[in-house]
Amino acid sequence: MPITGVSRRERLRDATTAEIKATARSLLVREGPDALRLRAIAREMGMTAPALYRYFDSHEALVGALCLDLLDELTGRLEAARDSEPVERPVERLMAACREFRRWSLAHPREFQLTFASVGEEGPPGHAEPGVDISFGGVFLGIFVEIWAQAPFLVPPDEAIPEQLRGELATFAARTAVDLPLGALTAYLGGWVRLYGAVTLEVFGHLGFAVTDAGSLFEAMLADMRRQLTAES
Repeated sequence: MPITGVSRRERLRDATTAEIKATARSLLVREGPDALRLRAIAREMGMTAPALYRYFDSHEALVGALCLDLLDELTGRLEAARDSEPVERPVERLMAACREFRRWSLAHPREFQLTFASVGEEGPPGHAEPGVDISFGGVFLGIFVEIWAQAPFLVPPDEAIPEQLRGELATFAARTAVDLPLGALTAYLGGWVRLYGAVTLEVFGHLGFAVTDAGSLFEAMLADMRRQLTAES
């Protein structure tokens, strides 16, 4: 009877691939995104550049793999924060996830820069195109579904939403398979814009012109979001 499972060669390849990504992250943290060059990584590992190309055939492939790992890490942290609150309190679950997004981003500014700068014009990671894993954005979207199911909040009627936006929201709803009114999707996307914008400005130190305690500003934003999501329809 044949023995099934992962071969020794595959295990060694997986271990080397993991080491390459770990080395790349170490370089990223120490020197910034510009340090992520295949030759530099190979030198750190005591490999030749041609040997490393057997695992990642381009700089873009390596950066993409590292970004996916970082998104998986962040998604796990967001899910743990969300689940620290009971399902009966979906708004609190959202607040916890938002705070964890800020906490992780401030603790890992170089990883944040690499990952979110790599998203380009596609929006939150995981919403880039059909067929792509949506675990990251899905954490927040899933909580909005929970909130709406338990206590629908005040949203504008569909006809009050600009026609072009209505079409795009309907496409987004179909792509993500969520059953939410278009107004609730507008609130979700608006909330993401506020969250991402606030955290990005803080990570890159662009709030010092106005405030020295960005945490208080962040909490004020969450309080405003809470008011919107608890206004009964």
